[in-house]
Amino acid sequence: MTIRAVLWDLDGTLADTTALHYQAWRTTMQRYGVDLSYESFINNYGRNNAEILAEHFGAEAAATIEQVAAEKEAVFRSLIVPGALQLLPGALAWLRRFRSLGMTQVIGSSGPMANIAAVVHVLDVGDFFLGLVSGMHLPKGKPEPAIFLRCAALAGVAPKECLVVEDSLHGIEAAMRAGMASVAVGRIATHRELQRLIQQNPGVRCVATPSLADIDDLGSILT
Repeated sequence: MTIRAVLWDLDGTLADTTALHYQAWRTTMQRYGVDLSYESFINNYGRNNAEILAEHFGAEAAATIEQVAAEKEAVFRSLIVPGALQLLPGALAWLRRFRSLGMTQVIGSSGPMANIAAVVHVLDVGDFFLGLVSGMHLPKGKPEPAIFLRCAALAGVAPKECLVVEDSLHGIEAAMRAGMASVAVGRIATHRELQRLIQQNPGVRCVATPSLADIDDLGSILT
């Protein structure tokens, strides 16, 4: 089956926002007496805020979770200023290449739409995408496949016609559960858990690379 749509995660895939997100999380959680470790932050990377915060405050503390999540995202957006972010190596080249191949491109991010729009604006890449999809208000975030299935519906293609570009294990698992091919980018490329996911899903194609700049040809996964 030929790939017709490319579904991009945003944070850590198009731009390295990891440090800004961690700074926003630490600043916000310290207000509530929580000393958030970097390890805990990384382990939850790619999940939605409600699920992360429920583990700290309890699922029944809906009002607190909503308030903390809103504060964290406001802090994050305050850090997104011109010059604070750049596209990761290889990202622009592949955005252009996918466009030249006539592929529909969509962003599917767990973050709120305000964050997605702010980052896309600062990076000046909005014209590459048919649409932006936020997983903020979905009942369950990645590794549930709902966000990528929404992206596929927006693009007007079947899930098996989609290629997901992701930097989190939760995101790659979501792509696999949706039946979509994927590219695992960044630190997860050599992660043992990624190899386990690949072995458990032999019918779903996945390419792993430390950087998009290291990939010259995706022909085998696009056709």
